[in-house]
Amino acid sequence: MSLRSRLIAALLLVAAAAALTHYTQVWAAIPSAQARTSDFAGTYAAGTLWRSGQMASLYDVHVEEAVLARTGAPANHLYIPFENPPFAAVLASPASLLDATSAYRVWSLLQLALVVAAVWVAARAAPWPGRATRLRKVAVAAVAIAGFGTGLLFVEGQWDGVQVLGLALAYAGWRRGHRAGPGFIVGLTSAIAKPHLAAGVVAFMVGRRDWRGLAGAALGAGAMVVAGLVTAGPGALAAFVRAVLQPANSPSAQMQGASGLFGSLLGSGAGAFGLSIAAGLGAALVAGWLGAVSRLRRDLLEPAFAGAIVLSLFASPHLLGHDLTLLAPAAVAVLAWTMAREATAAEDWPGRRTMVGIAAWAALSIATMLDLGKNTVGLPGRLTPWLLLGIAGLCVAAVRLAVVHVAHDPTGVHRLRLTRHDADGPVGLEHA
Repeated sequence: MSLRSRLIAALLLVAAAAALTHYTQVWAAIPSAQARTSDFAGTYAAGTLWRSGQMASLYDVHVEEAVLARTGAPANHLYIPFENPPFAAVLASPASLLDATSAYRVWSLLQLALVVAAVWVAARAAPWPGRATRLRKVAVAAVAIAGFGTGLLFVEGQWDGVQVLGLALAYAGWRRGHRAGPGFIVGLTSAIAKPHLAAGVVAFMVGRRDWRGLAGAALGAGAMVVAGLVTAGPGALAAFVRAVLQPANSPSAQMQGASGLFGSLLGSGAGAFGLSIAAGLGAALVAGWLGAVSRLRRDLLEPAFAGAIVLSLFASPHLLGHDLTLLAPAAVAVLAWTMAREATAAEDWPGRRTMVGIAAWAALSIATMLDLGKNTVGLPGRLTPWLLLGIAGLCVAAVRLAVVHVAHDPTGVHRLRLTRHDADGPVGLEHA
């Protein structure tokens, strides 16, 4: 490992440590009154209601506000509705045994731990080159964890850690050639947390013709529905559907995906809504194409997987900064993939591909920071969706160039062979 590589790896570790330290300082400095009005407050109220046998009131805003008022939350900040499926309240109910501030602290630490676990799972499965040192791997993992989305997730006490771990486990399963298991994990964790963020992942699986995976995803989501019915009753499930169909506190101009892009450019209205729907459908189609390529070219799974996650986020009608943590496992996978490509080309790490990837990850964090509290309408609109489109473009370009390179290789060096991985027959092509 060259001196340059060691120095850059050390600098990346220092930068990641500085970012994580800052997030921790902000989190530790949050006063109790503000902690009681975090995004977790709605979940805390729902968990309290379920534990006290008030299942029919899980989505009753007035009852939720009464619970929050009893915790000491400020009277002018009681509207924090619970919008997860009913079984999520059951899972979070043990936290309601604590006071609201302590529950928030524990929940935030749990979500951070889930993100760290997800990055560890992805790093274990990623295609590192043989000469990758521990220092390089730790530096890449630290950079992925330290994205600004992690800071927002940690401070706000959101749910995304569950879904981040699900995506990491799914990626690890796909790397091993599994199908039903990864699909089940995606369906289960998305249904617990935020199913609206998974549309591009479903399209990716359709493109892979992963019918067993899609069946597994349906089974996982169905398991959450059944669990909600058993533990909270059909009334709570019906109330959840009504709550989802009537979003209340997030104007489209504040979103970070396609809806936020067009909402911040054109304002609210039918035109912005129609364009965001069309853009979301286009993103799903591209995610499907990435899935189709990764089915035939297993060596391109990493950029295809990352592109599909980016497009899934962009297509989501409700995307905020903390949701960008879903990209952390993909960031590790792609940076391992670029490291392997650079090793094959005898290029000193970090090479051009890796530097572009790290720069894009940093730019996304900066854009998300700049978008905080931004409510203006007009050019250039919100920055985060533009960055998401740019990163998706980089992933698509990496996949496309790799495909074209092999297809037009006149030397025959990059030969391909079919590989059998399961009972369905040939499922991929690898470099020979």
